[in-house]
Amino acid sequence: MNLQGLFVALVTPFDAEGQLDTAALQHLARHLAPHVEGFLVNGTTGDFPLLSREERREAIAAVVEAVGGEKLVLAGTGSASTRETLALTADAQAVGADAAVVITPYYLPTPAEGLYRHFATLAEAAPDLPLILYNFPQLAGQPIPPEIVARLRRDYPNIVGMKDTSGDLGYSDAVLAATDADFRLLIGRGTVVVPGMALGAAGTILADANIAAPAWHRVMEAVARGDWQTARSEQHRLAKLARLIGRGGSPLLRAVLARQGIDVGRPRLPLLPTEEEGWVEAALLLAEG
Repeated sequence: MNLQGLFVALVTPFDAEGQLDTAALQHLARHLAPHVEGFLVNGTTGDFPLLSREERREAIAAVVEAVGGEKLVLAGTGSASTRETLALTADAQAVGADAAVVITPYYLPTPAEGLYRHFATLAEAAPDLPLILYNFPQLAGQPIPPEIVARLRRDYPNIVGMKDTSGDLGYSDAVLAATDADFRLLIGRGTVVVPGMALGAAGTILADANIAAPAWHRVMEAVARGDWQTARSEQHRLAKLARLIGRGGSPLLRAVLARQGIDVGRPRLPLLPTEEEGWVEAALLLAEG
């Protein structure tokens, strides 16, 4: 599995009745496919806590049907409990996901050994499914200690990488230093993609790529050919977009996608449609560069 380059954390479309719209999800994936190496379904940008287990399974299956075999399909399978995460991961594997992206257990504070056992249990239950740790301490409540990442990687070769959305380059560097050269770290925050890749990250998984995939693809190409001046220039501009999306979340992405001609519907409660028209206009300008 070539886990490098640009991946998009997909928005989850809903229809006029607020139900999962798999046709719109497939349309979005096909629209973005020329610019990316793959997709994350049911990530934070996909509002996974607002989806049922069956909806999460259907969303993965829809994207696999649309682009599987052509692009990598990564499935967000995390939850607050190990038992539910096991079930969600089994669902993802059953419908053809290429890998599972597993958020740190959230809400209840978890000791470091509990984190180790959580991820170890998943790795043992699905030994032939690549697992990607998902570090997002701002939402999950705590980071995955680098020494736990290193221990998991040593003990379970199917733990192949991490999505790091902390934005903390010191943490990213510590993880890279603690793991072997085949471990793939993917930056999950658009403000630090180029600096993260300069440290040794293999690529990025971004919410922003829903609306700015061509621009981020240019960044990946510049890095690949060693054109750091172009990469830095694009990074400075796209960091402004990333900060906007960080403030507006998936409701802002939905509004911008609608302006780009891609209808993904209204967000589900408790989220509301964005009322910040100025943010929509600014995001459109930055995305289309």
